[in-house]
Amino acid sequence: MTMRTIRSAWFAKSALAIAMLLSGATHVRAQIAGGQGAVTLPPGDGKEVVAKACNQCHGLALIAVMRDGRVGWQEMVDNMILRGAQVKPDEAKVTVDYLFENFGPSKGPMPSPKGSVLTLPEGAGKQTVESHCVICHDAGRLTGARRSATEWEGTVKQMMHWADIKVTPDEMKQMTSYLTTQFGKKE
Repeated sequence: MTMRTIRSAWFAKSALAIAMLLSGATHVRAQIAGGQGAVTLPPGDGKEVVAKACNQCHGLALIAVMRDGRVGWQEMVDNMILRGAQVKPDEAKVTVDYLFENFGPSKGPMPSPKGSVLTLPEGAGKQTVESHCVICHDAGRLTGARRSATEWEGTVKQMMHWADIKVTPDEMKQMTSYLTTQFGKKE
């Protein structure tokens, strides 16, 4: 993967998170903080680094709504360090571990920007999408997207990479086909 590809993917991922926060920032903050209006990071090794280094450029709500695998968080931390985040080399692994353990796919779907709870429409591949995509995203993130088959294929590949989920070629085809059929646009 080239640095340009990584940068482009990171910008797309960040733009999505920022747009999500702007469209439902009040709800997201309230949901994350139990209605207190601020994000409280869970305890653990790395909390102090995240609180200090990340909060210098953006709020912690941006982090709290993300759901990435170890690979995705590693890429994010590396990119932030390149952009000037004050994380020492010996703190980087602890930071990635903390983010993965507290904001990884096993922590449930990302909060929906508007608190919507949707179900996916029936169709071939739905179960595969639910078992791979909905572990990080609520269905509202999928139902609101319109992408071509090529775009869905790229999105699925990138998401599986970030979440560090191993999928078979058949599962990739099932997810891409389902997402294109249900939420596609003409190329």
